[in-house]
Amino acid sequence: MNLVPRIIRKLIRTSRSLFYRFISTAKVDGKIVAVTPVLCEGLGKVRVGDRVVFGFQSDADFWTSYVFLNPRTKEACISIGNGTQVCNHFTAVAEGPGIEIGENVLVGTGVTVLDSDFHEIAPDKRIGGTPKMGKVVISDNVWIGDRVTILKGSSIGKNSVVAACSVVAGVFPDNVVIGGAPAKVIRNI
Repeated sequence: MNLVPRIIRKLIRTSRSLFYRFISTAKVDGKIVAVTPVLCEGLGKVRVGDRVVFGFQSDADFWTSYVFLNPRTKEACISIGNGTQVCNHFTAVAEGPGIEIGENVLVGTGVTVLDSDFHEIAPDKRIGGTPKMGKVVISDNVWIGDRVTILKGSSIGKNSVVAACSVVAGVFPDNVVIGGAPAKVIRNI
């Protein structure tokens, strides 16, 4: 690739990242290293450790997506530990007890993490009801494949692997491979 297109690509990438940082409303503790744009939207906090990187230029959705960190309430917190790498099109939404991602976690493209149902199930209580919530804990050295959804109250043990396209709802031990919808232990590592 010649010099002019490389310069234009870098200018576009940098301006997108700066724009999303400018319009973010959530309080951020730590430094966000954004290869792809990161939008921190909400009343709560986002805590980012050292050497955390958001986005990967050679990955899907690089030019058309962003990372969305959404601590919706004042009490909500999304915490991401040192050395974690998050690919493009990542979404974390915390409405209550929060989301805690450990150190050296690898997060694939299109992953969603939620700490709440956001609505009750009963039709007459869906608007204005009290949704079920539960803290999400992703321990150190976990590898999460592409297009995984991690639901409220889930806990993934250290060194575990979550297979692509899994729906995680529950508590899983250290050193296992989990996968499926709903996810279950496939084997030990």
